[in-house]
Amino acid sequence: MIATADGIPNPVTVTVNGSELTVREGTTVLEALRSAGSDVPTLCYSDQMKPYGACRTCLVEVEGRKPVASCHTPVAEGASYRTHSPKLTRLRRNITELIVSDHPLDCLDCTANGRCDLQDLAQDVGLRTPRYENPRTHNPPRDDTHPFIKLEMDKCIGCALCVRACDEVQGSFILGMEGRGYDTRVIAGNDTGFEEAQCVSCGQCVLVCPVAALEEPGTREHGLPDRQITTTCSYCGVGCSLNVNVKDGRVINIEPNAEGSANLGHACVKGRFAHQFAHSEDRLTSPLIRNADGSFREASWDEALDLITTKFTEIRDRHGPEGYASISSSRCTNEENYLMQKFARVVMGTNSIDNCSRVCHSPSAYGLGQALGTGAGTNPFEDVHLSDLIVLVGANPTEAHPVFGSRIKQAVLKGCKLIVLDPRNIELARMADLHLPLRPGSNVAVINAMQHVLIEEGLIDTDFIERHATGYEEMRVELEGCTPEWAAEISGVDPELIRRAARMYGAAEAAQFLWGLGVTEAGHGSNSVFGMINMAVMTGNIGRPGAGTSPIRGQNNVQGASDVGALPDVFSDYRKVTDEQARADHRRVWGIEPPTNHGLRIPDMFDAAIAGTLKGMYVLAEDVAQSDPNTNHVTAALESLDFLVVQEIFMNPTAEFADVVLPGTTFLEKSGTFVNSDRRIQRVRPVIDPLPGTMIDGDIVNTIARRMGVDLGADDGPGTPVNPAKVMDEIAELSPKWGGVSYDRLEEHGFLQWPCWDPDHPGTPVVHAGGETLRPDGKAQLTRTPWQEPGELPDDEYPMMLTTGRQLFHYNVGTMTRRTDIVKLDQAQEETLRIHPRDARRLDIRHGEMVEVTSRRGSVKVRAELTKATNRGTVFMTFHFPESRTNLLIGAAVDEFTGCPEYKVCAVRIEKVEATPEADERSEGRDHSPSPAEVTV
Repeated sequence: MIATADGIPNPVTVTVNGSELTVREGTTVLEALRSAGSDVPTLCYSDQMKPYGACRTCLVEVEGRKPVASCHTPVAEGASYRTHSPKLTRLRRNITELIVSDHPLDCLDCTANGRCDLQDLAQDVGLRTPRYENPRTHNPPRDDTHPFIKLEMDKCIGCALCVRACDEVQGSFILGMEGRGYDTRVIAGNDTGFEEAQCVSCGQCVLVCPVAALEEPGTREHGLPDRQITTTCSYCGVGCSLNVNVKDGRVINIEPNAEGSANLGHACVKGRFAHQFAHSEDRLTSPLIRNADGSFREASWDEALDLITTKFTEIRDRHGPEGYASISSSRCTNEENYLMQKFARVVMGTNSIDNCSRVCHSPSAYGLGQALGTGAGTNPFEDVHLSDLIVLVGANPTEAHPVFGSRIKQAVLKGCKLIVLDPRNIELARMADLHLPLRPGSNVAVINAMQHVLIEEGLIDTDFIERHATGYEEMRVELEGCTPEWAAEISGVDPELIRRAARMYGAAEAAQFLWGLGVTEAGHGSNSVFGMINMAVMTGNIGRPGAGTSPIRGQNNVQGASDVGALPDVFSDYRKVTDEQARADHRRVWGIEPPTNHGLRIPDMFDAAIAGTLKGMYVLAEDVAQSDPNTNHVTAALESLDFLVVQEIFMNPTAEFADVVLPGTTFLEKSGTFVNSDRRIQRVRPVIDPLPGTMIDGDIVNTIARRMGVDLGADDGPGTPVNPAKVMDEIAELSPKWGGVSYDRLEEHGFLQWPCWDPDHPGTPVVHAGGETLRPDGKAQLTRTPWQEPGELPDDEYPMMLTTGRQLFHYNVGTMTRRTDIVKLDQAQEETLRIHPRDARRLDIRHGEMVEVTSRRGSVKVRAELTKATNRGTVFMTFHFPESRTNLLIGAAVDEFTGCPEYKVCAVRIEKVEATPEADERSEGRDHSPSPAEVTV
């Protein structure tokens, strides 16, 4: 007997090829026989999708009955199934022969040769030459217009796997089957083509195609790889596991890892196709030193490192801990970020170390840490499928986090209710049960009104509050006047919509808040985070699967960079630098007294540089001159420094201000770990060798420390490279919630989610189980959330509100994606100003015309894109295009607790620019090439 009924709910006992097997009721015959170690051929089946039953090659014999398709037939009690017999071989051969009758037989010329499911099936049943006509009537037989998805209909077998993947995995519903019989073909949209049908280019259709009817250019051009390495994506915070295919030392294509815990065999256009930057001719391949005239010259590594060693030593010895600061990188590994903060504290003697979470999700980490005792979200991604309500606030995951966005779409399509709070009509807003289109900067008002309704209408769990929370009465008093009518005056949202949203949340069995940068960067973000946590705690939606409060973190390792201590006020694991036990632990391991100075945050660094107290900076893989707000202030700060070192893979606006530029490496060239948005620690593995002339980022930091006479304990001896596993062991030793993390365990389990307290601990997908938080008293802190106006409001001179964000095809400032084949897509070519058609009509602006966007700090010129995705009174731009310098417009207002800037709240005026012949031509769509936007200060 292969299995017993022990522990199996509603067991059903069957026989497969003579062996008895017990499985759960509802299990399909195919699932049952595969669990028994048997198998049958399939052409239209995928375990990611619902059974389809089109190809019939998975037929099995059932004793006493006719053969059945095993993929969608549920097991029957007492049934006996056989997977192979002369009868089944004959049936499968006939089926295969019919399929092949409309399929080309020139296998040697096919990129799927040797890995084709149809070819394997034909060999299995002994088919060599079909008896039937082979008409091949498709016209056109081949469509190569899409840069990543190549369609060859002559090879299509009509399995519809591509269509179903588009529907059931990606949730885009772009593809369909048109025609009948030999005329059946795959179409995109209304047969308009992929891009015109708004295909998101995820490539899932290519991945599931069992033949080569759909393929990608990497396979066509280079053939099969000579090796495949699994690593973790370096784009957004989802943390997709990727299989990278390499040939002759170059990446030829990337596929999602079917075993990936965060992405389950799915990827987005960036992770799948935007990898060419690693081999770009623009890569920095030599250190650069600035000449006296401001130009750069190439230098040897020894010369550059000697100069850095001399200058950093002078700054440390002459100016002390206030004279130096580091900015670490959310693009780099945990181990590299740990070394950066250790370099600042041990070598330079300062706590002035920060990372880009300061300007994105620092309010999330602060709010969650203060209220619940953790600086991260409470639940894993997969919990969206266990929620009966999701409240999405200030996030656009279908563009910024596409794989997770698809999970949310699938959860909604399966019945989960959705509430969206967003000033834009994003894709998920169109799917939502309720959309609250609030004005930028009014989050706290609407969230306070929802809290008010929960309390006033008795939709809270008073017993849970009594047992698991403190601060309720103070919070309740603060909310007494925050009625939906009050919030409506501020936010523009119908008060009845606010009431309905609060009632839906209060009535849900398992509800979770998910939020993005539209919360943390939109005016007093910490109070918005506190308000959402308050609602979760008041209703008992904490510490359970499907119920929680989680930010959707932006960059690939923005969570990890903060987790390992690249922050001015905490060591790794968010242990305060003033905590005596933490200091004692670090003193024991580091062998020095940790610094005691008040470390600078990123905005403070710029102020100190202009004031003249900060003399030197070391910036690792962060383009602050492009990505940070109030660009003029940032560049003035960089110019004020005595000495600036920038470590990058490409020259960028920040590097232009450097005294020394060091060429680092991409994620494809290094070993380490990332932490994704749901606390999932995963391995990063080297796929290709570092480009000649470059150096792995952690090795650079370690080498500078060695030259300054300090052993960071990261290598196996002088002159040896950093040992990332050794660095992780030190992180685990100093970080209680990472105590059970090691490379051996990560290789064994694939991932671990912190808290992971010791080597026997399995990790923690859902924190605060049973309502017990990780605060010292074990209780959640309910927090007052007073309403305050955002730092900037519109007026007669600047009557519209600009909000900023990401788009699907680019990543942050576009350093990587703009050097990939992504730019071949029309949607990824240039920046536009998204404006509502009525606003455009009032301003006499047509689609495609140049407009000037002016704030209180400067102006930029871009093209207008008329769209109802943006509501009246609000305009939208991304920050992906360096030539448009969107962040020049953004002001200096910040969150009062964390210093996070208000990127999402900027008053502007929009003016039409006089047309030029070129502008007229481009507005008519005849030229899609990007051109530099004009910038005025």
